[in-house]
Amino acid sequence: MNKNVPDVRLAYPPDENPHYLRAVTQVGDVQEVIAHVDIFESNGMKLLAKGARIDSRQFQRLTQHRLTAPLDSLLTAEFPVNAQSLAVELDKIIQHETVYRRILTRTGDPHAIKQAIACAQLAPEVMLRLTVMRECRPELFMNSIHTALIAFALAQSLGLPEGQRDAILLGALCHDFGEMHTAPEILAAEHDITPEERRYIHVHPITGHVLVQGLPGFSSDATQAILQHHERLDGSGYPHALQGDSIAVHARVLAVADVAEAAIRRFDLLRVEMLFRLGQKRFDIRIVNALRDLLHITTNDAQDMRLARNATAQVQHMAAVLETWITLRALLKQEAAPAKADTTALTFLFERMATMRSLILQAGFDPESMASMLSIARDDPDMLRELRRMLDELEWLASDLAHEIDRRSPQLSPLAQAALNALLAQLHQMT
Repeated sequence: MNKNVPDVRLAYPPDENPHYLRAVTQVGDVQEVIAHVDIFESNGMKLLAKGARIDSRQFQRLTQHRLTAPLDSLLTAEFPVNAQSLAVELDKIIQHETVYRRILTRTGDPHAIKQAIACAQLAPEVMLRLTVMRECRPELFMNSIHTALIAFALAQSLGLPEGQRDAILLGALCHDFGEMHTAPEILAAEHDITPEERRYIHVHPITGHVLVQGLPGFSSDATQAILQHHERLDGSGYPHALQGDSIAVHARVLAVADVAEAAIRRFDLLRVEMLFRLGQKRFDIRIVNALRDLLHITTNDAQDMRLARNATAQVQHMAAVLETWITLRALLKQEAAPAKADTTALTFLFERMATMRSLILQAGFDPESMASMLSIARDDPDMLRELRRMLDELEWLASDLAHEIDRRSPQLSPLAQAALNALLAQLHQMT
């Protein structure tokens, strides 16, 4: 098996995953979950009649039987997420969130997404999963709506046909269904994810793809977008490390929207621009340019930059990373030379570290003398602002590189893995 591809056995079958079943049970305890058809065991025995309310006790009993259909397709919630409720959420976003209002306005047809939502064919399974997400993972639910908004706006700006826009919208709304099958404690913000646990995260696009395949309204474009939304043009993504044209255009749009949503939520518009500038080999430049046009970053946005991080600590951490790399680079070149596989597997590392050094040089600083940065910039507000922006960019690169080392580690020899431990520790200190 290709070690760069997650083992699909890490994902529970869709109707047996304990984390998702627990979440559905929680919903059943706060609002009515009802059987919208008669529920039968596979041997033909009727377990529940249409209209029966499912509380946690009944739900646990149902999960002990082999049913004629997945449980998702048999249940509906009292207050489900449907086309009408999604339209209400979109109205709230447009009213209260300036960035997203700007994005929709600059498409030239800001109401198109509401019309598309109103016409969307949401299968019972989709409505139930979105309802469970809204009740048990509200942040993930809102992330999905924001991502769908950006993805649809990008599809509009790119001039994609209506059918493709609708496929991207549906795929974006459901792109993180697989995360509902991941243990919540792994995804908790305060939890440090181990390399073994990261394999469960890397499999979530496969899980999401399996969950929606064959559902009414899901074209192959929509399912492919879900499967490939973490792939990157340079092959650095997952779950299958696809490259270039192997990645569907729908997935490329969703990838840009997903990263943009995370950056807008966590940082500022300049940081969004920075992420895509650094990742120019990883994302479709035509789609990134469409995003830039939708965001239309202004001088006022630049003045609103959040510079709360401690620049001194960031400089110290980056200096430690570069110092460790100087020693490690020579060692890796020496050890990898006899083993062609290791040389190929480590190419990404040499490229990423070269990008970091280049970024420092482009900002007018000396990567060999990081400590002098603060003393030079401290008395110049404009230079200090530029320094902090650069340090934020380096921090993001460090986080991305640490994750990539974790993911590619199984491809390396034990000696190379051991050599990378010191660098990995320094990268994690920056994140």
